[in-house]
Amino acid sequence: MTARILTMTLLSSFAASGADDVVMRAMRDELERSMRKLQLENLQKPYFISYRVVETQSCAAGASFGALLDSYCEPEATEARSRNLGVEVRVGDYARDNTNFFAPMNMAGVARPLFTGGARVPIDDNYDELRRQLWLDTDSAYKTALDTFAKKKAALENRTRTDDAPDFSKEQAVTFSQPLPAVSWKRDEIEKMVKSLSALFRESPGIDGSTVRLTCTTWLTRYVNSEGTSYVRPATTAAITINADAQASDGMPISDFEVIRANSIEQLPPREEIVKRIRALQARLEGLRKAVVVERYTGPVLFESGAAAELFLQALGSAFAEVPRVVVDDLRFERMYSANGGFADRVGARVLPEFLTVTDDPSAKEFHGQTLYGGYAVDDDGVTAHPTVIVDKGILKTLLHTRALVPGTTQSTANRRGNGPMPSNLLISADKTVSSDQLRVELLRMAKQRGLDFGIIVRRMSNPMIQQSLGRSRMIIMTRGNAAGSIDVEPLIEAYKVFPDGHEELVRNLNINSLTLGSFKDIVAASDSAAVYTAPVRMSIRSPATRMTFAFPGGPNVVSVAMPSLLFET
Repeated sequence: MTARILTMTLLSSFAASGADDVVMRAMRDELERSMRKLQLENLQKPYFISYRVVETQSCAAGASFGALLDSYCEPEATEARSRNLGVEVRVGDYARDNTNFFAPMNMAGVARPLFTGGARVPIDDNYDELRRQLWLDTDSAYKTALDTFAKKKAALENRTRTDDAPDFSKEQAVTFSQPLPAVSWKRDEIEKMVKSLSALFRESPGIDGSTVRLTCTTWLTRYVNSEGTSYVRPATTAAITINADAQASDGMPISDFEVIRANSIEQLPPREEIVKRIRALQARLEGLRKAVVVERYTGPVLFESGAAAELFLQALGSAFAEVPRVVVDDLRFERMYSANGGFADRVGARVLPEFLTVTDDPSAKEFHGQTLYGGYAVDDDGVTAHPTVIVDKGILKTLLHTRALVPGTTQSTANRRGNGPMPSNLLISADKTVSSDQLRVELLRMAKQRGLDFGIIVRRMSNPMIQQSLGRSRMIIMTRGNAAGSIDVEPLIEAYKVFPDGHEELVRNLNINSLTLGSFKDIVAASDSAAVYTAPVRMSIRSPATRMTFAFPGGPNVVSVAMPSLLFET
């Protein structure tokens, strides 16, 4: 084995994306037929149709304490390759159509199969069968769209809408094609690697559970719509997820994890770097087993860049995105969709300190030499990626959205990722910065002013999506006592008391209580250096199930954040 972990062979077994691509040909032909012929007697024709097929191939293996837990790898296991179809049919017009509507009894009447959120289609390049599946799903989506549009118009007859945003934006037609060759993974090498790395935990008797998993995935997304947009968009990722569990001296369960990402398996760091990170995880857990418990702390907190980014994602990830306000046919349900609980009514107001600016840029590939993993050339709607300034010098300028427009907007921000809007690469910049050493000095000064003997530095936070993916067998129930309007965020994994003489003391049992969106206006200072942090984000935006959504992501569902360290006043 070389300095790199694995050597992979690239093949071209993924279907080509050029003129001979059977899948694209079937999609284009069925789209043309549907736009020309699809119409029920005396009813409206569709004004917009789109097809999206996401083809994935994956390889994964996991091991614990040197023993293989599971393994699957295409082409040896055919379930590791799939194609999923999403169909979107709109009737009406760009101003008002069948979307953004909720009716509790919308399923009443004639039942029909609704697979437009992600039907499986053949992985064989069978033109006739692909056309048949496209026709079935288009027919179902069209009839459902007609029914929904009629109910929406009826609901709006005796009602005045407070916003005049069109239901759908008009965007420039785009053609983009970048075919992705498939990967022939060497299953035995992957298994050998995870077994070897997981065996390192045998040397830590205090760790009672651990897993090392390597997951490699390639996506090929094909898309066409009736406006002339088409794209073939590739994406690849490789991730090593390392997690471990232990018990503190008082019996309290503790856990920690590491995620190492790359765009491909060849780009993963050398084995010695991965071993170094495993050793660091082991050392942290051993330290946490003996760490003191902090029952309560109210005072200044310094979040170093990775922890600050995780806090940003958990608290503001959903708040920076918005969906249209939904029409409901029963006003008793209106409050369910009146707002997403974020910044929907705060555009133009100050939401961060005046020295902070936040930009979402899916077109960016790196930040100061550090890879950004949340980007793409076009979003899932086929809108060309471009930067969007969300917050400018503390003032909220706009919110991320898709072609489903929100009040005050006319164009998409190119943030359609799967079911709705989602950040891509968040770049946080500060006009006023201090060095890391000065941040610590200011932390201790503020703590002393509060009559405290120490301040708190946070270096790592748990992530809800990663914890969910790990499938942990034990559950820890905590009572946080948050006030109304508070944001629940995950517990702190790595936090320290820092004392005036400079020494640090690892602590545990720290959770953040009473955090609100307004808390971010009280950031005191930012560091003069930033680091990139990448993680999945859980979006909590209220939107009805339209059965037109693209349920399967066309790439890694993560957000990269370029974040300085932040000092909070609490």
